[in-house]
Amino acid sequence: MFKEFKHYTAWTDAMKSERGYIGLIEYQPKCPGASVHVLWVISPGCMCADAAETAADRMLKEICDISVVGRVIYSDGIML
Repeated sequence: MFKEFKHYTAWTDAMKSERGYIGLIEYQPKCPGASVHVLWVISPGCMCADAAETAADRMLKEICDISVVGRVIYSDGIML
């Protein structure tokens, strides 16, 4: 899944870990050569890449904005 914000583009992925799979939300500023930031979406016992990415999709849907300085803002007002 991809999601566009004013200053960032975000997308989901999954990664194999020692105990199964971890969902990832990756986001990058909309400027050439910018670094990619990663949020790990941990789902204990997740043994499938598709399920891990689905968990990341659900979490990305809850992100309402990413500020110009990279602060992630969720729909409930929580900011990382």
